[in-house]
Amino acid sequence: MTLASKTKVLILGGGCGGVAAAYTLGATPERRETFDVTLCSQGWRIGGKGASGRNAADHQRIEEHGLHLFLGFYRTAFTMLRDAYAQLNGVQDGVFPSVEEAFTPQHHVTLWAAPGDGGGAGWKDYTLMAPRWPGLPWDADEDDLRQAPDRLAELMRIEAAHVGADRLRTPLDPDRHAHAKPEERESLFAWFLDELHDMDWSLGWHVFRDLLEIGGAVLRGYFADVLPHGWNAWHRIDHLDFRAWLMMHGANASAAWSETIRVIYDLAFAYRGGDGDDLSDADIAAGACLKLILDLVAGYRGAPMWRMNAGMGDTVFTPLVKCIARQGGKIRLFQRVREIEFDGDRVVRVRMSVQAALAGQGYDPFVRVNGLDCWPSAPLWDQLSADTPRVNFEDAWTHVSIAEHVLEVGRDFDHIILAIPPAAAAPLTAGLARTNPDWACMLNTVGSASVATHSVQLWLDRTTVEAGWAESVEPVSGACAPPLGTWADMTHLIAHETWPSGQAKSCQYLVSVTELPPDLPPITVEAPHVQIEANTAGQAFTQMWLNANAHILWPGIAAPGAFDRQRIVSTYDHVNISPSERYVRTPPGSVVDRLPPDWDGVRNMSLAGDWTITSINGGSAEAALESGKTAADALARAAGVA
Repeated sequence: MTLASKTKVLILGGGCGGVAAAYTLGATPERRETFDVTLCSQGWRIGGKGASGRNAADHQRIEEHGLHLFLGFYRTAFTMLRDAYAQLNGVQDGVFPSVEEAFTPQHHVTLWAAPGDGGGAGWKDYTLMAPRWPGLPWDADEDDLRQAPDRLAELMRIEAAHVGADRLRTPLDPDRHAHAKPEERESLFAWFLDELHDMDWSLGWHVFRDLLEIGGAVLRGYFADVLPHGWNAWHRIDHLDFRAWLMMHGANASAAWSETIRVIYDLAFAYRGGDGDDLSDADIAAGACLKLILDLVAGYRGAPMWRMNAGMGDTVFTPLVKCIARQGGKIRLFQRVREIEFDGDRVVRVRMSVQAALAGQGYDPFVRVNGLDCWPSAPLWDQLSADTPRVNFEDAWTHVSIAEHVLEVGRDFDHIILAIPPAAAAPLTAGLARTNPDWACMLNTVGSASVATHSVQLWLDRTTVEAGWAESVEPVSGACAPPLGTWADMTHLIAHETWPSGQAKSCQYLVSVTELPPDLPPITVEAPHVQIEANTAGQAFTQMWLNANAHILWPGIAAPGAFDRQRIVSTYDHVNISPSERYVRTPPGSVVDRLPPDWDGVRNMSLAGDWTITSINGGSAEAALESGKTAADALARAAGVA
């Protein structure tokens, strides 16, 4: 098939959804013969909310939008990356040799009982080790969650002699407590009692009581509200808040806001307006939340969480982008969408601002760091024309345009895939919102629910243990003092940076939801000071939070009211307020207004992103990658291509 006869697909947006769509459209020779794919993205790098950058001025440190972990039920993400890595040649191509070497399983999770819970006046931590379910996530299938009840039932096989109240008083068997497969454990109850063994009695009783309350409410609610309509009829309760649903089915208020539940709300940034301090602002669709919990408990393979062994850009986007290029797909950077014009139910025109001119014929976006091709934290200025302004091309309030490209249907594209999140897409699609009520409704409910987030990375001159963390494992921790209550020790990333030996001994990530600045101007207004001021305010808040709470995590370098800043070697502190960087929440009643990736409201436009209908219906890399793949597969089916 000649280039002229191919279907020209224009993908707008370079996050997970857009990249997955581009990769999937070129995944087979037949598809490459059918589609001519171009992906356009603002700025100098690909990744959207998942982008990471290397700061050449500070030891090639990894700077991210937040804490990025893949969960063990991310079937689409892991399968796509397994296949992408298999097409590349490891170090020769600047990537990890395989998906196995790109990710590390994380079995431990640390939760924090709030003051007054579990005895005592302070925060109390406890660490649970999740079972190693059979298989690996890149070999998973869609039936894993359906098999979860059978998995749990299998674990329930108990010999009465092995499980009883005195289990807590018996010495811990290290072999039994190791990273065993579920079938190698005596029983689920034995495992759970082993976990309680390390806790003092008051804390252990608090955890046991709350989990019984929550588990009982989930079972009663599932059998009453979900199962009569199908084993996976999660939508039947999506109009309710999960916490309220638990209490409807018998959980007391304390259990329904225990750390076991708070960590899920924190994971999903499930706070209206970004106020993570106010319980009254906490809400998440009950069905989507219940499915998420079941996936986390029994729907994963291998481990419940998987750490990336470098930045998300290096681990996820580099291999996918390299594969897209090999497939013949084109990626156009420094292209910002200004407006999408519609004629009835058809896209007829896309107006683009060109942000920068290239110094030569092309732009190589990568820098090589310790054998990996990585995305820099700023443009590679030597590849841009000498008069290019030194501005942040990703900032929504920084308007730089050296030219306008007007792309016409039939000439420049036949079909577009819109992979820009609704908060950012709203001003670009105002014409569609005026004529299409489904689109307007989605923008009003899903788009308006997006929240800003706050990401903090601290490189310390002390190891995590020297800072006072008593456990030997690298923690992933949630439900600590709000709002920066999600913490992970990401020290393993230092090996992929270029610090002098011993200078940076640990790397700590803190993340939270946050409120948007007051009187935020629309993005049509030129106001580059907005992001700068938001970051300044975020940095001041981080210092306040560390002074008040760092001693909870790192008592070796902090005391109540005082954090020793001399221990900080480097800091990256960023508040994600741009509409394209905000997290898409799933509040009660919003799932019904999501649109499918193969939406037929506009004949020549598909959708891609975690804001569409997916198997998760919540913000995540998996939802966005699944959405992009679904959009591309639907286009291929319509074209009669396998």
